[in-house]
Amino acid sequence: MTFAASTLTPSAHQGDVVIRFLSLLVDLGIAAGLLLLSIWLGRVMWREDLIRRLAKEHPEEVRVSKKAMRSVPLLRTLPVPADPYALTHRVVVAPVGDGRPGEAFWAPGPHRAPGPLAADGSRTDATVVLAEGVHLLVVCFGRIGSTWGGRTVERAAERVEGARAGYTPAQTALGPVDRLETAAGTGWRTTYTFGVGQALTDTHVDHAGWAFAIGVLSQSWHARAVDAADRILATWRWIPADEASRSGASGGFPSDAWMGPSGTGSVPD
Repeated sequence: MTFAASTLTPSAHQGDVVIRFLSLLVDLGIAAGLLLLSIWLGRVMWREDLIRRLAKEHPEEVRVSKKAMRSVPLLRTLPVPADPYALTHRVVVAPVGDGRPGEAFWAPGPHRAPGPLAADGSRTDATVVLAEGVHLLVVCFGRIGSTWGGRTVERAAERVEGARAGYTPAQTALGPVDRLETAAGTGWRTTYTFGVGQALTDTHVDHAGWAFAIGVLSQSWHARAVDAADRILATWRWIPADEASRSGASGGFPSDAWMGPSGTGSVPD
């Protein structure tokens, strides 16, 4: 009995291995693409649901809200810091030039650049990731006393009560309004549920005639998230509006805007 010799040459065998390897790469690429698509679609659905909620609460601002929220890239995220309590990054938001102050503080990670100015003068000044699912948000509502779409920007004590009165059924206040002294000034704090399994604590403050809120949003261990946010708030420094012009000549903002908790400004960005 005789056996036929294999007709598969070494070069043909190598070519078959290469083809299989390339096929595997194509399959992995398709799988990665489908994963990114599913993440993107999930974030689109979350964003559109949030826009619908805002439209119900503030119908007069829905056009501005849509434009601002849809301008944020959905697949570009900030890195999650290794330690939410380590204040290793300085965050500086320069004055816009319309009279509002800027702010500087220390955080565990970098911040997202300020969002666009809305027609009513409001803006998200900074967003910082503290941990997975935990975010610090700094928002300026505009000049106190200004009116837009029939709504007037009130002082912090009245503003926080108005916010609580406007909660929709999906939002539930947790505890009373607390008054506290912070490095940013006297704050009025409210905590409420925000969506399924999420809680948001907003600390409303006023400075130089402008209305601000420093909020922390988390999905779990909210008390720890608030504690991490309070450590950041303790490093707060306001940058006067006129520093926008003076800093151009001096080459930077006042030294106290750059000081960290240890009293030095040598911590890297």
